[in-house]
Amino acid sequence: MKYWKEGTDCCSWDGVTCDPVTGHVIGLDLSCNRLYGNILSDSSLFLLPQLQWLNLAHNDFNDSEISSNFAKFPSLTHLNLSYSHFSGQVPREISRLSKLVSLDLSTDYYSVGELEFEGPVMKELVQNMTELKELILDCVNMSSVQFRSLTSISSSLTSLSLSSCELCGSFPGNIFRLPDLRMIRLDKNSALTGIFPKVNWSSSLRLLDVSYTSFLGQLPDSIGDIKFLEYLDMKYCKFSLVQFPHPLVTIHNFNF
Repeated sequence: MKYWKEGTDCCSWDGVTCDPVTGHVIGLDLSCNRLYGNILSDSSLFLLPQLQWLNLAHNDFNDSEISSNFAKFPSLTHLNLSYSHFSGQVPREISRLSKLVSLDLSTDYYSVGELEFEGPVMKELVQNMTELKELILDCVNMSSVQFRSLTSISSSLTSLSLSSCELCGSFPGNIFRLPDLRMIRLDKNSALTGIFPKVNWSSSLRLLDVSYTSFLGQLPDSIGDIKFLEYLDMKYCKFSLVQFPHPLVTIHNFNF
């Protein structure tokens, strides 16, 4: 941001993308800019209603709450607030961003649980974000989320990462069948249970990590039909001991 100069065309500034026809600012990449402090409700950031991309990752917002004013970006398709020291409840207004394709609110391991998703907010998010492809919420507290709210998640989902989210209960097996799913991480949720589906796995799956969970049962032979699977981590789960049927996969510390 030190290269932003008042009086010059903002569309030429680093991290700013403008629509070539209208000149409206449609993208802001302010990641890794050493931003510090709270984002105030009257911030000029919220005067950009045409914004489609917003990346504030790897800054320091001083454990402030995520502003409900992020809902003022009705055209937003990509929102990345990861590793920027937000805390408190994820505001319900976030679920109004119905055009979101990618949402990343993940935080680091040292901030586990400081940011929290309430069950009703997650339910509304899943219902409203019908175009969602990437949902990354590592280390966000989701202990109050009911898994039935995830059963209607976007069928276009390609990436789901819920590592260290304090998840509990039984994970819905239908998510493993989403046709475009390439990556799913559920690791480090010790109270999370689940059983792998016996048939109809996503044929696009490349990475599957359920390590340090309480997934159980017998590993189905059908997992060997996932021809693009490259990484599988199931260590410290409760699966029954069986011969693994997929010779091409890299098993990382596969333990029972």
